[in-house]
Amino acid sequence: MTTIPCQSKTTSFFQLLQNTPGLDGRDNRGKTHNMAFVLTGLTLAICCGRDGKLSRLHRHMVNRFDALCTATKTWPDSAISRAQLPLLLAKVDGEVFAQLLFDWFGLVLSKQAKRWFTFDGKELRGSIQPGHKRGEACVSAQAHDSGQVVGQTYYNGSKESERPAVLQLLNDSKLCGQKVTLDALHLTPKATRAIHKAKGIYLIGLKSNQKHLYRYCICNSLTKRASYERADEPERGHGRVDQRSYACYSLETDALAPRWRKVSMGTCVEIIRTRNGLDGSLISQETCRYVSNARPASQEEAEELFDAIRRHWLLEVTHHYRDVTLAEDGLRTKSQPVSRMMSSLRTLAVNLLKRLKPKNMAAQIDEFADNFNALIQFMTQQMVL
Repeated sequence: MTTIPCQSKTTSFFQLLQNTPGLDGRDNRGKTHNMAFVLTGLTLAICCGRDGKLSRLHRHMVNRFDALCTATKTWPDSAISRAQLPLLLAKVDGEVFAQLLFDWFGLVLSKQAKRWFTFDGKELRGSIQPGHKRGEACVSAQAHDSGQVVGQTYYNGSKESERPAVLQLLNDSKLCGQKVTLDALHLTPKATRAIHKAKGIYLIGLKSNQKHLYRYCICNSLTKRASYERADEPERGHGRVDQRSYACYSLETDALAPRWRKVSMGTCVEIIRTRNGLDGSLISQETCRYVSNARPASQEEAEELFDAIRRHWLLEVTHHYRDVTLAEDGLRTKSQPVSRMMSSLRTLAVNLLKRLKPKNMAAQIDEFADNFNALIQFMTQQMVL
């Protein structure tokens, strides 16, 4: 897989939005405002830290209206009104926008040089209505190496489950044939069969709900010597010292249930995470396990699995950016299309910000908020404008 450099793009993302008629679900009588102009204005507002309230995003679009007109060479009569903004967002074809978004980022898959991807769901808490416990949820696929979100889908948590949503995204994004890390929720015959059938590699969490497989893996680690091991250097931070050790065990195929034999499950990876206080006192120790159809034949191949497990949790860092830095959960809306569309715009913003590789994303957002011209320049370099 490679990500096509921005310089090789033949058109900007703004022009792509302009030239895709299927994106705008309004009839001709309702097309008072330019859809591409509004979506671009929202993206820039998110990059300036105005997320969390639709009113704050709208005020930024109004205040930067002239600058955005100059940057896009588009001259609407006026900025969209606060009342019209959610109505317009509800008319965007979200599937078309997502297709444009991920095609534009230039994901090219290779069966020969497989790369690691992780999948996880995140609830959009701002969509939870009074009296309900669940709302809209977003499932993302993220590349381990670049941290870029390369695919998304949505489901309603009060009616639907994350499992079929992840399976759909696996198939739709054609990532089944790559290397995939998943939470224990997705350790099912359907998911493992889809990946194994496509000649991909899966590395999936194992918990006690799979009681027979779980017990076997524990007994296996107690009675057999690990094929490969690694102990990471202690990491000091947040008032504690963390250390992780990894061990890779081979599984006997005949000892597994038929459903796991059919998907070539042959490896269990055990991770022990120890947390000590700065004075050396033990705070906690936990053991996690993952199973895989990969069969390491060298220390290097085993370490690839160890690293993949560690990077699996990088998607949680992306969720943290969205929750804390961008205040995603603060944007409350009753409209499903608006909630999903705003989530997709945040994905665009986070993917772009990650290209700068900032040490502190919040500081980078503050810099763009203070210097809007710097943001315009960055967006022009990235072929957004």
